[in-house]
This record gives sequence, structure tokens and C-alpha cells, in this order.
Amino acid sequence: MNHVLRAAAFGAHPGAAVRVRPGMPDLDRWLVAVALGGQGRYAAAAAVLDDLLAAPGVSPAVAAHAAVTLASHRRQLGGHAAARRLDAVGLRRAAAAPPEPPDAEGTDALAARVDALVGLAADAVGTGAVGQAQRLLDTAADAMRGHPAWRPAVRLGWVRAELALLRGDATAAVAPAREALELAQARGSLRHELKSRIVHAVARAVAGGGTGELLAELDSAGDAADRAGLLPLVWPARYAAADVLEQAPNGVSTANDAAARTAQRSANGLPSDAPRRRHAGTATVSVILGRCDPVGRRLMREGPGHLAQLPVT
Repeated sequence: MNHVLRAAAFGAHPGAAVRVRPGMPDLDRWLVAVALGGQGRYAAAAAVLDDLLAAPGVSPAVAAHAAVTLASHRRQLGGHAAARRLDAVGLRRAAAAPPEPPDAEGTDALAARVDALVGLAADAVGTGAVGQAQRLLDTAADAMRGHPAWRPAVRLGWVRAELALLRGDATAAVAPAREALELAQARGSLRHELKSRIVHAVARAVAGGGTGELLAELDSAGDAADRAGLLPLVWPARYAAADVLEQAPNGVSTANDAAARTAQRSANGLPSDAPRRRHAGTATVSVILGRCDPVGRRLMREGPGHLAQLPVT
């Protein structure tokens, strides 16, 4: 595995410039697509992933990962039905792969099967199918038992937290979100760490955590995602911070808000606090829309509201 591409897809440099080069191995092409999707460059990622799904000679394991990755990108844009079809393709491709040793990087067929099951569970969460989501998560956890890969375990924690929130049990969402965060931090994946920070902060906020602390955490995660070029994580952090502020009983602000009030009540003339954060999130969504292929743009326009679900990748 190309270590530069691994650092872009699952490591410390998710904003690195990547592209497919002639003669590049299929596994490396998949890593390029993962990195591009993490940056919100969905059209470029879809071109690579579609080719991996259609080209002859691509291993079933890589094809399975390609399907699940494309499903994640479609789900991020609000397309749960489109994502479900692709996750099902990923599950079938993984089942067709020959046996191989488990891979600590999570590139083997069994990891692809777990990823597909977790993706299907996320699709079920997005459509409110609580029982189906739980069954899929249980199956994924059973399949994951004893596997050395960290990334499927992080994704499993995200969706467990999201399912608990859907059930209205925010307290139960905190532990899997925290476990996902600790694992992502231990493995040095900036993108997974930032996503986990957002999920953990949201779970704690709904569970009644300290508003000021959680607002600062969401702002910090959003700023870090912005610096790293991870636009699909910027807008959820901004919207979540706005929600925290709007639901606070007595109003809360941070040092960033004080600075904005001092300097022209924010540079764009909007009031500070929740409206400023929501505006920043909407502006990020607009940038992502311009980076989508036609299918992605249609899903964004047809999707619910501002794509409330966080990306599961």
C-alpha cells in the first residue's frame, strides 16, 4: 500500500493533493477516491469508484470497498436509497472474494463486508428503520470480532451512537462515540478523529452536557476540518454548533463570538452566534455542490433539509 495515499485516506494528511496515475494499482486508486471524497471532491471520487466497479480484473475485495465508499458519498449527500443499493453491491462483492488474511489497514474482503453492513445500518438509521439498523450492527459486530482493523470499528461506533440518538437515548450514544474517538486518536487518522469529535460532542450535547464546552469543541473541530480541507465535516460541525446555541436556555458564546462582535459583528455582516455558524455551514454546502457529479447534485437538491446525517466513511 502506498504510504502517502494511506496518509491522505486514513492518516495524518487528509487534505493532500491526490490523483490517479497511469499504472496505479487498484487498491491505490481506491485510496485516491477515499481521500477525494473526504475533501468533498465527489465528482472526481465517483469517476474513480465507478471505474473500479466496472473494470474487468479488479479484485472482489477492492470492488467491494469501492461500492461501499461510493455508497458513503451518496449517503453524505442525502441519498439513502442510492447508498443502500451500493452497500448491497459491496456486500455481494465481498462475499464473492476468495479467503484472505485479515489486514490491519482494513483493506481485505472481511473488512469490506463489515463496512457494507455498517453502511447498510447507516442507511437504515437515515430512513428511521430502527430494528433493521440494530440487526445489521449486531451482524457487523459479530463479523468484526477478532479482526485487527481499526477503521471498521470506528465506523461501527459512529452508527451505534447515531442509532441511540434516533431512539432518543442520548446517554447510550455517548459511550460508542467516545470509544470511536479514542480509537481514531490512537491510530492517527485526522479525518476519523474529527468526525468522532463531532459525533461525540453531539451525543453529549443531546445528553445534556455543558453547552459552553461543547460549543467550543464543535467550533474547534469545524475549524480543524476547514484547515485540513475536509469540507464534508465542516458543515455538520457548523450546523451542530448553531443547534447547540439555539437550544441553550440562556445563550452561550465563545471567544470567537466576542472577537466577531468586536470586529464588525462578523466579517459578512451577519449577527454572531448561531446565524453566523449556520451561514458558514450553508456556504460550505454550496462549495460541495459545485464539486459533485450530476447524481450527487440531484441527491443534494432532493435530500432532506441540509443533509442532517454525518458522513460514515
